[in-house]
Amino acid sequence: MAEAASSGSNSTSPPKDNGYIPGDDAWTICRNLWRGLTGKMTQEGMEQFRVARDIRNEKEDCKRCEDQRDYLLQYSPLIRFLQDNIQQLGGNISKHNIFCRRCKNRQAGGFDPDYGIQICANEMRNQGHLEDTLAHEMIHAYDHMRFKGGLGRQPETCCLR
Repeated sequence: MAEAASSGSNSTSPPKDNGYIPGDDAWTICRNLWRGLTGKMTQEGMEQFRVARDIRNEKEDCKRCEDQRDYLLQYSPLIRFLQDNIQQLGGNISKHNIFCRRCKNRQAGGFDPDYGIQICANEMRNQGHLEDTLAHEMIHAYDHMRFKGGLGRQPETCCLR
């Protein structure tokens, strides 16, 4: 009888504490940072903290990403070189098909021939990181246009990854 009671109480017990404290106020954020730095937060708790931060900062991250994207499209020699070469193939990579969005998975960006380039604004550390990511995705766009999506033929995919 005691075993049945104890097993019933386990099903209603709170979930295991992972160290994360929900909240967006400055004090709670500092407490979570401290818990993460001192090892009092599990990986699961740190992931919850990261997701909450990304949601909280989404608008600012996307705005910063868009401003940096526009600057790079205008002034970065590497990005302009890639943009010119894509235009020579009949393509057009511009701010109208380079999108800054919050991403749920931990990647910097991606290219889709039907959609364009997506930059994960919440994963961008600085303008240099954005430039590297944008150049990487523009090379995928160039390869797609140059080789008509033929990703399976080895000699033609020298620029891929």
